[in-house]
Amino acid sequence: MSLFDPARRLWRSLAPPGLRMGAQPLLAGLLEAQVRKAAEAPHEAEAWRGPVRVVGWFEASHGIAASARQAARAFEALGVPVERVDVTGARLDWLPPPQPALRSGPWIFHLNPPEMLAALAQLDPRRLRGPRYGYWAWELPAAPPSWLKDSGLVEEIWAPSHYTAEAFAHAGAPVRVVPHPFFLEDYRDVAPAPRAAGFLAVGLFDFNSSMARKNPDGTIAAFAKAFGEDPTAQLILKTQNGARFPEALAALRASAPANVTIEDGVWPYARVKSLIAAADVLISLHRAEGFGLTPAEAMALGAPAVATAWSGNLDFMDETCALMIPATQTAVEDPQGIYRGQTWAEPDLEAAAEALRRLRLKPELGRRLAEAGRRRIAERLSPQAWFATLPDAVQQAALAAKRG
Repeated sequence: MSLFDPARRLWRSLAPPGLRMGAQPLLAGLLEAQVRKAAEAPHEAEAWRGPVRVVGWFEASHGIAASARQAARAFEALGVPVERVDVTGARLDWLPPPQPALRSGPWIFHLNPPEMLAALAQLDPRRLRGPRYGYWAWELPAAPPSWLKDSGLVEEIWAPSHYTAEAFAHAGAPVRVVPHPFFLEDYRDVAPAPRAAGFLAVGLFDFNSSMARKNPDGTIAAFAKAFGEDPTAQLILKTQNGARFPEALAALRASAPANVTIEDGVWPYARVKSLIAAADVLISLHRAEGFGLTPAEAMALGAPAVATAWSGNLDFMDETCALMIPATQTAVEDPQGIYRGQTWAEPDLEAAAEALRRLRLKPELGRRLAEAGRRRIAERLSPQAWFATLPDAVQQAALAAKRG
């Protein structure tokens, strides 16, 4: 129980709703200031006596939760003891009365700054001895000023790609590129989902990640330019969280021709992989990606990818292992309001349509790209390649923990 719980209950019972609502911004600011002050205090950043700890939302289904799971698993695959610290649902709150400090060791937060503040409030930064690293992902060329301000929370910012690292160029902490680790054994024997004869294209996105950024409208338009309403060519758009944005989902469905199917819902990951494995092509006509997990997954599964030649995916994709679509820079327009200001990419839909037609007419091209894609993932995103990107101090601490 927090020291402030009795006061909070009294406030909620006596203060009028309008007063409580008006006080929320001030209260949130006070909470953030308390947590920041505690987090930025000295915390034995050079000490390495404890285990490696990965902090994240381990039970969630979005990309940053997957990154926490993959990082913990990569340490384990290399024989390094790791402690998973699940902070799913953590909220910003007053720090509790002081508690004994935990054993020191590296703390790796796979959480963006707003969620990291809430996690620190739950864990109490006064207890966390050892260096802290923030694995942060942002999809536009410059990170929000509030994120840069919170670089004081960590010894180092880890970014999943060079594109994202550049977004933190003006942060107060050093920035390091640490890609997501991939385990090819997870993709080697995936049974393709049942499908009809003909050409099958697949696209995936989460409405919570901004429909404008993921650009499913562009995917539908490019597919229609390539094949019209040819029933022997099918596009399946797998989406999730459409129920939270019913108007956007309805508009997307209204724009889809008869040979385009939109499947909205949260699927088991095995089912998602089976869908991608069955595809003749994975389409990602994104306007910006911090990394590009879905194209990377497609490459690992042996599905050729057609992707925008822009942003985080360029760290592991080029014309030797995918069909890259040129793009021009345009001002950000996001009706969901998730992103604003700056610029992102507008992919060339005619070039995308031509790429799709090439894949259908030349199956050998798809096979060649699939083989090259698997090799690229193995070379650049294996657990061993991932470990080599970590700071020397973390590598040494991990190896020391491995030796016991």
